[in-house]
Amino acid sequence: MPDIQVLEQSAEDMIHLDQTFDLVYMDPPFGLQRDFKMQESDGSEKSFSDHWTSFDDYVDWYADIINKAWSKLNKDGWMYCHNNFIGNALVMSKIDKKIRDSFYTNISWKRSGPKNNIKNGWGNIVDSIIVFRKGNPYFVVEYTSLDPVYAANSFQNKDEIGSYALAKVTGEKSRPCARFEYKGYNPQYGFRITREKLEELDAQDRLHYGTNNIYKKIYSHESKGVPVQNLWDDVYFISRSESNKRKYPTQKPLKLLERIIRSSCPEDGWVLDPFAGSGTTAIVSQSLERNCVTCDVNPQSINLITEAIKLNPLMSAMS
Repeated sequence: MPDIQVLEQSAEDMIHLDQTFDLVYMDPPFGLQRDFKMQESDGSEKSFSDHWTSFDDYVDWYADIINKAWSKLNKDGWMYCHNNFIGNALVMSKIDKKIRDSFYTNISWKRSGPKNNIKNGWGNIVDSIIVFRKGNPYFVVEYTSLDPVYAANSFQNKDEIGSYALAKVTGEKSRPCARFEYKGYNPQYGFRITREKLEELDAQDRLHYGTNNIYKKIYSHESKGVPVQNLWDDVYFISRSESNKRKYPTQKPLKLLERIIRSSCPEDGWVLDPFAGSGTTAIVSQSLERNCVTCDVNPQSINLITEAIKLNPLMSAMS
């Protein structure tokens, strides 16, 4: 069983933890100058505050948290910082240069459907997750299902095996590969695969010979789908109508953390979440057999997470 530690302490105190982590995910307050309410099991309400003296003070605090979290990463690790666009945009100039230089990408998460009450502006339905990479960390590509229109346009060729698309096996200027001649083809930038692999595909009738290039046949029934990019529009926020699933006002969906943890932390690895909230990170880590340390200053959150781990729906589904 994975080691899941739920600590009642501030995010700043993570600096005192005596270990490092393969993955840090943080979902801090967004500096919204408002109070959030959460309902207890007995019907009573508790609240936590997201008020700051100024937004500049908030950004300075957020930058300090990122600097501290970076120090808790292994020499090979990922850090995901979840905020709104303005918070993540402004914090970039405040964090340490070595972290800024390790910026990898910005993930735009479409957290909800269209806003129907917009009258004089654009609907705001996207969160920002800035991703930093240290060293050469673990990563597994995630895939989503092929769009039917895309599939119909891509897999237009057919043979006795089925419909297939074509993918070049020759190199490109930006990525030159092994140079050799094969059946009269001697591409300027070489081949992306070895001669042995070419011969293996050829024996299986998996090669298509074009005028200037050799292509590999990719059959539709063998496709893993589309690799996930940095626009995530297939994971929705937990709506207010789903009150049976929504135990915390800023609770994130399980699927969001499943994608991050499965792709960016190895099995038996360690995850750090310094803003535990509803415990989504702890629950997903437990179900995916990753170890996790999660922290929060709110005792109501600690109680909520402790109970949620005991009743983990993902663990029940796996048993």
